[in-house]
Amino acid sequence: ELIDARIPKSSRNPDISEIHSKPYVLAAAKSDLTDPVCTNIWLNYWRQNNETIVLLDLITGKGINQLKAEIRKFMPTLKRPARVLIVGIPNVGKSTLINRLVGKGSTRVGAKPGVTRGKQWINARGMQLLDTPGILWPKFENQETAYKLAATAAIKDEVLDVEKLVNWLLRFLMENYFELLKKRYGILAQTEDIESVLVNIGKRRGCLQSKGIVDKWKTAQIILKDFRSGLIGPITLELP
Repeated sequence: ELIDARIPKSSRNPDISEIHSKPYVLAAAKSDLTDPVCTNIWLNYWRQNNETIVLLDLITGKGINQLKAEIRKFMPTLKRPARVLIVGIPNVGKSTLINRLVGKGSTRVGAKPGVTRGKQWINARGMQLLDTPGILWPKFENQETAYKLAATAAIKDEVLDVEKLVNWLLRFLMENYFELLKKRYGILAQTEDIESVLVNIGKRRGCLQSKGIVDKWKTAQIILKDFRSGLIGPITLELP
């Protein structure tokens, strides 16, 4: 199962742990974007719960060889290629992972959730991979989970209230990563007035409409893009 290392709990399908009876590896993508202190806390948590976990950076390929080794551990005497099912939420990087395992662009890869349309087997060295469309479970645990999934692009922006989402994200960053906000956007002091923070960032980034009014939607888009690409800094949105 491929999860987003920035939201290790919220990006993990709660149904899978209840139904899987096969050998199982948890792979955390986008680990290069996470707070390393928080990542170590998660690693300790997984190990205490006897989870097989591999941290991945799919851009550089870091962790791919370790993942292959973990898969081989489950099937040391297998005469035929191991058959590996890959599951995960939308836009977590399943197709990119498969391309890394195969060594060439065998599946379509997109920047938006929902690129993979149907199940498909792909041959890789020593294994057969089954790609599946990214799916979300029908009911989220709470609103916070929905915000985290939306912030990391597991939910399409077209169905979001982007300003509301970014207000939530700014509040979290203000409380937990103020120094990163200060460095990226020149915010001078911590405040609970998130609306004023958004307006201030909009002014600094030149997101102005007629008569100097800040375009909040455009500003929110910039902040969201900065977060998703790691430009604000290494951030983890939840702990065990």
